[in-house]
Amino acid sequence: MFRPIRMLILLGAILGLFPDGSTAGGILHVSSPTIEGRTIAVERPGILHSRTLVTVSESSIEYRTDQTFFNNNEFPLEGLFLMPLEPGTVSLEMDVRVNGVSIPYSVVSAYDFLPVLIELTTATNDPSLLGLAGKDVLVVRPVNIEARRQKSIRVQFKRSISIDQDQLDLVVPLDGERYSLGPVAGFEIRVRFKMSRPLRTVLSPSHHASIFREAPHRCLVVVRSEEKRIRDDFRLLVTFSGQEMDLRLFTHRPTNRKGAFMAFISPPLPDPTQKESYKDVVFIIDRSGSMGALDLELAEHAVILGLERMRPLDRFNILTMGTNTERMRNELIPVTEENIMEAVRFVNSAPKGGGTDLYNSLLIALEQFSSRKRPAVIVVAGDGRSTIGITSLGTIIEHVKRFNKVGARIFTIALGDFADTTAMEKIAESARGSSIHFSGKEDFNAVINRFYEGISPPQVSDILLDFLDIWPEEVIPEPISDVTGQDSVVVFGRYDNKSDVSSRVRLRGKIKGQVKSITKTFEFPLTDTARPYISAIWAMRKISKLSERQRIKGIEPETSDQISALAEEFGFRVGSLAPSATQDTGRLYWSLKTSFVPADVESDRFRRVGGKIFRRESAGWVDTLYRASMIPKTVGFLSTDYFSILKEEPRIGPYLAIGPEVTLVLDEGPIKIIAEEP
Repeated sequence: MFRPIRMLILLGAILGLFPDGSTAGGILHVSSPTIEGRTIAVERPGILHSRTLVTVSESSIEYRTDQTFFNNNEFPLEGLFLMPLEPGTVSLEMDVRVNGVSIPYSVVSAYDFLPVLIELTTATNDPSLLGLAGKDVLVVRPVNIEARRQKSIRVQFKRSISIDQDQLDLVVPLDGERYSLGPVAGFEIRVRFKMSRPLRTVLSPSHHASIFREAPHRCLVVVRSEEKRIRDDFRLLVTFSGQEMDLRLFTHRPTNRKGAFMAFISPPLPDPTQKESYKDVVFIIDRSGSMGALDLELAEHAVILGLERMRPLDRFNILTMGTNTERMRNELIPVTEENIMEAVRFVNSAPKGGGTDLYNSLLIALEQFSSRKRPAVIVVAGDGRSTIGITSLGTIIEHVKRFNKVGARIFTIALGDFADTTAMEKIAESARGSSIHFSGKEDFNAVINRFYEGISPPQVSDILLDFLDIWPEEVIPEPISDVTGQDSVVVFGRYDNKSDVSSRVRLRGKIKGQVKSITKTFEFPLTDTARPYISAIWAMRKISKLSERQRIKGIEPETSDQISALAEEFGFRVGSLAPSATQDTGRLYWSLKTSFVPADVESDRFRRVGGKIFRRESAGWVDTLYRASMIPKTVGFLSTDYFSILKEEPRIGPYLAIGPEVTLVLDEGPIKIIAEEP
């Protein structure tokens, strides 16, 4: 006999309706079987594969989620398949299949599901399901899974949408992937856009996404991972607009705290009738002894991908950097099939080892260019650790500026855990270029393809943002970098007005040498709890600026205190930013400076849930807003008061789900959940 029978009877009495809302991340919830009067402990079914395809058009979104669960126990299990649904939209079609066979299902409203949720939580003595509070839930009952066997469940449906204000906040819940506890062997989300209007900004603040722009109205977003824990729902922010330069701005402001904003500066869409000017490119590959085998392979691959993007009237050369700098040719050569084949052979056969003479490699590369009539570009792929000759970063940058007579732009690809990302970044910035650091979290080809899209001449340069009715703090980056390719430049800042304010914001920039200007009005509210990741990413950028200051000027107590305070406020790990650290310093610094995924820098001591951050303490998880001077209401875990609070405020369900002992601060006051009755 299985314990979920009572819940199945209760669910059977509830009328099933068609769902409304986005979905993914179904939960396979099983209860411990009772054999001969003895309850047997079970391991939750793990997820072997989780694949979600989302197709977005102008008027509808279609979802298809495939999950394969595995029963790693020595006996069969029976349970429920639960998939959360966001209320408020209309579903057009739906199909649910188990192992390819269409099966009946029901959809239970949030109100009707709450008693079932309480029953399930009490039966298992586990709050993990409470994140479903306040949501409609699709239910498949019962689901049987044999010992050491797997079961696949597919949910597919389509719902109508209305895209307001030329923006879309897409959320794919991943409750099931979190609930399974273990790593997901194969995880993938694909979002395909087929729109009638151009997509301007596409950004995920939750996962590292590869973005493939097929046309102004067509885009594919892909997230993949293998054998990794899934903690956060997938989020995607997309903006739409016309053909010209555009400015969009979003805010986040918790109650009684400073606000943060995120501004997108989008370039004009390319004119298909206008031809891009032909360019000269010099590639520099670091083949010194400090480059690991994998890093060297990636550097070679990055250069070969760059060669593949060259056009017949472009010119190029390749240098290898070590103790000495070796040239493929003494001068720039045209792009021909024979020359590209020769370049690939040169890249693959050049000797490895020795020191790194970054200074002379850059100066030799600059000597290749002789005219300003063609855009000149230098691409450096390596770890940026200069060890031979002139190694002072300040001197290298000074001399590069002095001898850069043709205005060549320098772009750098930092590779390896020990890469000097600061050096690579500063060298690129000194020559109006940009830098990337490959951390292994994204698809390498997608990262490099986006990198090369950005080395074309700037779409918008000399950018200025003027806030005409408010005075923002800590605008980052400053100055604002040029817009290249079709990706937007993202600007962050803080504001601290004492009431809701509507402010005009003016964007000015040069397009093809002519100054263009647009002015828009945006709201800077006193409270805005949507998009909490905006404040987190601003904090990441601020910490990167402070750590950069320490690298240049040395440890300063005031700067260290600022870093520590921000890290504690937002739950970041910053210990390896110390100058004495070696391996993780570059990777962490680069994540703080460039990543849009706060999870990249979060500490294991903290847990981000919605707009709240919890710190792990001996008393369980404690809201970082909690202060010792506060007097909390103490509530026993699974007590009558515990569930009364949940009924009154279903929105706190995700907070309660993180553990049986939680201290959280609500508008009504602090609450402390303890494992036993007070």
